[in-house]
Amino acid sequence: MNTAALRTLIRSRLVAGPSHARSFASSSRFNAASKGKQVKGAKKEIDTEAMTIQDAAAILRAVEIASPSSAYEITITTKFTRGQAVPRGKISLPKDARAKAETVLVFASGKSVAAAKDAGAHYVGGEELIPQILESKIQPTKVICTPTLLPIVQQKLGKFLGPKGLMPAEKRGTVTLSVGPAVKQAQGTMNWKSDRLGVIRAPVARIGWTVDDVVTNVKAFVSAVKEGTSSDGADAAIGKKKHKDQGSDY
Repeated sequence: MNTAALRTLIRSRLVAGPSHARSFASSSRFNAASKGKQVKGAKKEIDTEAMTIQDAAAILRAVEIASPSSAYEITITTKFTRGQAVPRGKISLPKDARAKAETVLVFASGKSVAAAKDAGAHYVGGEELIPQILESKIQPTKVICTPTLLPIVQQKLGKFLGPKGLMPAEKRGTVTLSVGPAVKQAQGTMNWKSDRLGVIRAPVARIGWTVDDVVTNVKAFVSAVKEGTSSDGADAAIGKKKHKDQGSDY
């Protein structure tokens, strides 16, 4: 995958829905998503070409002061050739930005059951959990499975969990005998994946956080995406443009 550029867009999205979103974008700095648009109550236009992460976060925080639980959403646009796998990966952000904690379900038997429960898994069991998942009585956000139970899970839940991105897989570390560490990792790890156009979106911070926390999470997420795309041969360009861009915030 040859990445011509990675452009980031940070958005303050209200829990109520995207119609109330506030957004800023940039290549190496955060710029206003809509040039010339004024922040409510401001007397002059925002300089869309010279907005740092700190400036964007501070303005969004002022605009959304009544909604401290709103999320900053980062969008990274990549370019890749047709036929190649879309970029994907996972990251444990310095500070968890998700509105809700993960609901971890573990398919296990024997000693692994106790290990999963001790680690904090919400649901632990075997084949008896499958009907509840199919009927949406249990709605996990992360699914872990021991190798012995994987065949039955694949057979009965493959078409259900697969499209949701929840099917356990060894390469993701969700098919394992070490269920305790896997549960701990699942609770603090956020998956990211681009759409078919190469656009990656994820919540990276909350309005009520300090600007320093926002900046730290943004840089961590961008670094993770750069590393993830580079592993596929990408030329991640954030902060590494061929021309001079040494003043990058990244």
